[in-house]
This record gives sequence, C-alpha cells and structure tokens, in this order.
Amino acid sequence: MRYFIGYLIQGEAGEWHYTLAKEISEKSNTWKIYKKIPPHITVFRPFDAADVSPVKNLLREWTAGRLIPGDFTLSGFGCFEDEVVFAVVNTERPVLNTVIDLQKKLHALPGMPPSEYKEWHPHATLANHFESSQFFKIWQYVSALPKPHFVLPFDDVTLFYYDESKTWRVDEMFHLKKMH
Repeated sequence: MRYFIGYLIQGEAGEWHYTLAKEISEKSNTWKIYKKIPPHITVFRPFDAADVSPVKNLLREWTAGRLIPGDFTLSGFGCFEDEVVFAVVNTERPVLNTVIDLQKKLHALPGMPPSEYKEWHPHATLANHFESSQFFKIWQYVSALPKPHFVLPFDDVTLFYYDESKTWRVDEMFHLKKMH
C-alpha cells in the first residue's frame, strides 16, 4: 500500500485551505485536490509498504511525550515553477530540526526510500496536476487574494494511505505535546 506522513491542517486553517483549493479547482477546471487529499504539510514523501507497522511503531515511539517548541505559519502564496501553487509555510527552527530528525529516523527503517532532497520545503499545496497553460490564470487569482496568516502548532504527525478510490485518507494521527 502507498503511504505518506504529514501534518494534518485542521480548524480554521484547514477550512480555509479546503475552500480555496475547491475555488481554484472550480474556477480553473483542474484536478480536484480538495476531494483527493486532506489539507496537510508533507513531512515525509510517499512510500510503499506491505507492512506499515514498523513505521507506526517508530511514529508512536517518536511522538510519545515529545515536546515541540515552535509553530508552522501559513503566510502567503508560492509556486514550484508552473506546476504547483501552494500556501507558503514558514517554519520555526525548532520545528525544522524536529522534522529533519524524524525524516532521518524514517529513512533508516528497512525498505524506506532514500532521502533525495537536500532541504525540506514545507508548503500546503492548493493546486497541482494542471496544464502549464492554466498556471497564469491560477497564479493571477491567488495573487489577488488577501495573504493568509494562520499560526499552527506542530501538534500532530499523521500517517496517510492511498485507497482504491485513488484518494488519500488518514490512517492514524500521532499527537505531539505542545510547549507553552
């Protein structure tokens, strides 16, 4: 089965993300990301596993009692060339260090894919799987919107799975303790 690990965006920020992704899709007639994947920030890229229990055990152990100082902040819009439009995610240094630590531990598990990224670029995808000719219209639309400003506590690591309907769903959420 196919999995990935992310931070599940919930509450007002999750509703904002869902609504904007839906608006973009409907206005531009693009892939309906809002129907296919919950609002999230990817922490560890998709991987295949016949037995995901070692990953769950690691996540359960890694999150148990872990105190996380720092937050994610959704604070504007960005793009990866003309292929992906996203909400910019600013990450405080303690969160960045914590995610890098988790990524190293996950890569060390047998059967996990090797790290292929030099740096982690957290973002919350709003639109992808569109023609490059549609990019300008999408980018023009989001650029005219008020910039979001959501401060999100790094309080979960969520395992997602890809089901037979080609939709990503929450498999299990692992909670982190938040420093106040």
